[in-house]
Amino acid sequence: MKTVFTSTFQDEAVVVLSILRSGGIEGELMANSMFNVNPLFVTDIRGVSVVVPDDQEADAQALVADYRKKSLRDE
Repeated sequence: MKTVFTSTFQDEAVVVLSILRSGGIEGELMANSMFNVNPLFVTDIRGVSVVVPDDQEADAQALVADYRKKSLRDE
């Protein structure tokens, strides 16, 4: 599994995971045990990561890059 996205906020990681799944890429959210304390903000410095199978990393990175580009335009 390869990490393709990391965020301090769970909701942003869930959005990215949804985008990947819409593109046919199965991923998972990874976080530490603090994840359950506050579902919207993770206190671990590593945040919440989205991981995908090794063979889908390139496609996932392309979708994440597109998401980031669109996010910057919306600010």
